[in-house]
Amino acid sequence: MPKLSKENWVSAAINQLKEFGPTGVSGEKIARRLDVTRGSFYHHFNSMDELISLMLAFWEQTQTTDILYRTNQQYDDLHRKMTTLLESAWNTDAELEIAMRQWAFSNEMVRTHVERIDRVRLGFITAVYTELAQDDVKGRKLGKIAYYGLLGALHAWPRFTKEQLKETILEIQALLTENS
Repeated sequence: MPKLSKENWVSAAINQLKEFGPTGVSGEKIARRLDVTRGSFYHHFNSMDELISLMLAFWEQTQTTDILYRTNQQYDDLHRKMTTLLESAWNTDAELEIAMRQWAFSNEMVRTHVERIDRVRLGFITAVYTELAQDDVKGRKLGKIAYYGLLGALHAWPRFTKEQLKETILEIQALLTENS
């Protein structure tokens, strides 16, 4: 077997979290997934908190930072910016998003990170809606409806297909921008 890196461990831990929820994230369970001994975990990490920190960084980078950076860098046009955000919403890794939020109920470090990410995302989407509506109060309201509507849609049961999620997001967007 090739030598494992921290990235291999983080990837395996992310998959454990998505597949088994927070209880699936332990050094022993991830080691089993990677078919290595638990000692290998301690070769790569000083503690479980270090691994969790890297998992949170991965989630933030792939599901928030990269998207917001790409949206800001590529598009000055407000409608193209909104289109990019909407596409990112229905292309999100729903299982990872749900698993992180579930984990936040039982892990203080995760909860704090989720709260911060929500503030960043909500701040960004609110700024876009404020610019679109040309009204701070309306922009804040529209941003909340859009963001929390997405989170609610991600938790719907039975689970939405990607196409159903896209349709729902576009319906919410159409309602929110009807008079803009």
